[in-house]
Amino acid sequence: MDEKRASGRYYTRGNPFQLKPFQTWAEASHLEQKVALEPFAGAKDIPQLINSANLQCRDWAFFDIKPAAGGIVQRDTLADFPIGFDVCITNPPWLARNSATRRGLPFPEATRYDDLYKYALEQCLTHCGWVAAIIPEAFIRSGLFLERLSDFVSLVPQTQGATGQKNKTIDTSYMFEDTEHPVGLALFAPQTTSDVKIWRNNRFLGGLNELRRYLPRPSANRSIVFNDPNGNLGLIAIDNTVSASIRFCPPAELGDYPIRVHCRSITKIGVPWRVDIDLLNARLATIREKTHDVFLTAFKGIRRDGCYRRRLDWALTRAIVDTKHPQPEMNLE
Repeated sequence: MDEKRASGRYYTRGNPFQLKPFQTWAEASHLEQKVALEPFAGAKDIPQLINSANLQCRDWAFFDIKPAAGGIVQRDTLADFPIGFDVCITNPPWLARNSATRRGLPFPEATRYDDLYKYALEQCLTHCGWVAAIIPEAFIRSGLFLERLSDFVSLVPQTQGATGQKNKTIDTSYMFEDTEHPVGLALFAPQTTSDVKIWRNNRFLGGLNELRRYLPRPSANRSIVFNDPNGNLGLIAIDNTVSASIRFCPPAELGDYPIRVHCRSITKIGVPWRVDIDLLNARLATIREKTHDVFLTAFKGIRRDGCYRRRLDWALTRAIVDTKHPQPEMNLE
């Protein structure tokens, strides 16, 4: 597994290219007329998926630092990216810098990014007009490369009726063999886009700018203290495996739960005023409903209701809690 982590290789399963957003992108890019580049080809899964989605391109060009199939040119494409291609469809390597450091794995010194996939994506976008990339679902919250991002699809494994009957089901497997990491498909165009269309599989959730309207104004109020053992507000910040269960609670409900400095899942918060827990939970519920959880970090594992587990980060928590801070009126229509 460390060998795969060192190169960030996770081979693709499932087929995101059957979804409407990619089909539209393929038509707009005139994919059938192009030689498609796969600069991180791995075991050449992607062309097989394209074919099974009833799509085709004129030809393929395959490169990889460690080819795992025939017909792939051996090349370190991060250091020497192939040029002369208009369309790139890829599953770039994923490797967090802190994970590489912790495990003693190499990480390129040439990049400022905190994950290898961001550096790889930058190379793709620098050299290609049309780019489709299977990347971590958390990308949409990074704020990177939005100028040319036309669509972002959260790829959620599902069990659904094969013929519309509830008792007949098919299982859509995880996108990767080795990990249950939440996955997304980012679709880029050559020109600047006015907004990013956000999808969950084939369901359109809204434009990124529209969804952001439902977020509270960011707060810099540092009098709100997280991981305070004597805090007057409890927070369960991660969904359970059943449903959307993130919530604020009385600190007494957490009992003697040990509050650790680096804890991000269950904590007590010190707030220098009397908190209205019902109000905070109502605000949180509205945000989750109106934004479809796009701005909550997906956590490994699928809930029983078919959605990714989510985690509420400290920045959004602070904004929700800071009711003393002026808040914009949220459009609840």
